[in-house]
Amino acid sequence: MTGIVILNYENWEDTRRCMESIRRYPPRDAYVVLLVDNASRTNPAYDLQDLLRACRAQLVRNERNLGYNAGNNAGIAKALALGCAYILVANNDICFCKDSIWKMTAYLKRYPKTGIVGPKILDIRGRLTRNCLCQKTGLTEKYLVRTRLHVLFPKRYARYFGYDRDYEKRFRVYAVHGCCFMMSRACAEAVTPFDEYPLLYEEELMLGIRMEEAGFTTVYYPAAVVRHLHGGSTRYQKAFSFAHNVRSEIYYCRNYLHVGHWQIRPLYIYRVLLYLIRCIRYRDFRERLKWFLHMTGQEMRK
Repeated sequence: MTGIVILNYENWEDTRRCMESIRRYPPRDAYVVLLVDNASRTNPAYDLQDLLRACRAQLVRNERNLGYNAGNNAGIAKALALGCAYILVANNDICFCKDSIWKMTAYLKRYPKTGIVGPKILDIRGRLTRNCLCQKTGLTEKYLVRTRLHVLFPKRYARYFGYDRDYEKRFRVYAVHGCCFMMSRACAEAVTPFDEYPLLYEEELMLGIRMEEAGFTTVYYPAAVVRHLHGGSTRYQKAFSFAHNVRSEIYYCRNYLHVGHWQIRPLYIYRVLLYLIRCIRYRDFRERLKWFLHMTGQEMRK
């Protein structure tokens, strides 16, 4: 049986579209949908129980919004308890295309040494998204690839994100995009629960390291196709998202790369400058400036 974990926070319309796409293109094998609500403060405008019944879904309610990893952990734990052999993790702003879920399941069945498989991701306009991480993200990549310095290192940048790869063919990667991927049960038992300290971001980087340590491979598989609306839960909270991105980056560098404070500080200063630039244009950045400096500064001092 395949367990499909859908994480929801507030944007119930995206959740409805996601679940209806599963209903339209269900897996060929037995499956169960596990809708995890991360303590939404609002209720959907439709009858949620009707949607759950129509989509063979169970509702898992978290008492607090603890973020992406903690929310998915609740769904994954439920899927493992139900005996699922494969677990699909997806944001609620994903829409599945014909046979996409079944093709990921079939791939993991055929190649048991592969722990995670990720689909081809199309954006809302149907354009291909090239965002696999083809290398481990070390401190060098943090500075030379994940800042504006990447314009000075175009080949390194292309290799890191796989821009030099043919995205119409499958290939092994270090990590796939966290918005949608499928794990085998053996892999899930080895690499979960996910690290719950970050509220948002850096999840793929951390998971890539756990996969490497556990000896599982990750594969991008374009025969399976999904559409991604992008940022359904955070698109109206850009300052909030930016701040948590910085906080998670500091945590990742310290706890997964095991680098010292002095090695992280220039990167932190760069992120603060980016935030200040956004303050000129965006009101929400200005309103959250003190909170941003307090939260990220506190993380730097640990």
